[in-house]
Amino acid sequence: MNKEELVKRKAAAMNKKLAEYDTLEYLKDNIDLQKEYISELLNEYIKDNNADAFLSALKPLIKLNGSISEFAKKTGINRTYFYKLFKQEVSPEFPTIVLIIKNLGFNINFNLNCLK
Repeated sequence: MNKEELVKRKAAAMNKKLAEYDTLEYLKDNIDLQKEYISELLNEYIKDNNADAFLSALKPLIKLNGSISEFAKKTGINRTYFYKLFKQEVSPEFPTIVLIIKNLGFNINFNLNCLK
């Protein structure tokens, strides 16, 4: 890898961290905003079936509840599995997503609408 590629990768990593930090600050101490955020993420996940984007966006909310390790213990999901989820090495099944959301302190309700 040449120097230019390395700089691009570091910049991308820094931007991702900054975006995560901004999201954390934005959602901190505002349950209603967190609820709207998760709801919108779920709607997008259902539309595009992109679990990776969904989980990446959930990461700041998980961090609001402490460390990934603490949250993993709380959910009963292996900590290593969480890290693999965030690195997009594995794709979660829907029950795992539901478990994560429940342990963030939210329930999931569905509203069905006709597509026609």
